[in-house]
Amino acid sequence: MLKQDIIYAQQIVSGKTSNITTSPYHSTSVIYKSTNEQLIKYQIHLKGTNKVLVVIASGDQILNTILESPTNITGFDISNFPKYFLNLKLAGVQSLSKEEFLDFFFDSPDTSERYDDIYDRLRQYLSANNKEFWDDLFNYFDWYDIYNSSLFSRETVIASNAVNQNLYLQGDNYERLRSLIPTISLKTKTGNIFDMEFTEDYDLVNLSSILYYNDPAEYKKLLERFPLTDQGKALTYIYKLQPQLRDYFHGDEYSFESFTSKEDSSGIMIYTKKR
Repeated sequence: MLKQDIIYAQQIVSGKTSNITTSPYHSTSVIYKSTNEQLIKYQIHLKGTNKVLVVIASGDQILNTILESPTNITGFDISNFPKYFLNLKLAGVQSLSKEEFLDFFFDSPDTSERYDDIYDRLRQYLSANNKEFWDDLFNYFDWYDIYNSSLFSRETVIASNAVNQNLYLQGDNYERLRSLIPTISLKTKTGNIFDMEFTEDYDLVNLSSILYYNDPAEYKKLLERFPLTDQGKALTYIYKLQPQLRDYFHGDEYSFESFTSKEDSSGIMIYTKKR
């Protein structure tokens, strides 16, 4: 699988093949550079957890989760590529200053060779598989070409927005995150979460906004079959807390939190396991 991922990623960056299809999510879909969610608004729900299942996406959800010191994190994604970017970000936290991290990951890179020097510093913190993946890209392309190819999403990323959305980039949390990374057990699962089998009980599941790209009825079944601990939670990010959403997901297990007082505010839906 690693060799296939490397070859396909090289073909995408070189423009020899395209991973853009009519479906936004599949095994070779894009890596998100940054979250478009207000993660800091629901950070409180990450506290007091031990074993968690979290969407990988841009990796930001997992970096914020590590701040709350769980001992066991499983990251999942339907695409093969986000796990490599997550590990690149983890290596970046361990090897770069916050300013360098923001420059490398959240400011659109130019064609300067300084990015090669930055990569040389962070690669020492990559595991063998992740090092092989990124080495084989950096050997043929510079960071500008990689970052601006369709291997990554096309959204405009601004460092100041990233700081506002992510607790790990605020105050001294970046340094605290660095100290916590070696203490956690992190593994990743690739595939469609609707088809995954789960053998562990989780205190928290963070599903991000995948509700929007799936059938609500199937999504409800997914929530109900998660092996959550008693009072364990599954979080869904909601861009607009519309009445019909509340009507469909009703019952004692479901609750909603709005981020503002506006009627169409974004927020989260919380599924709580009741026994």
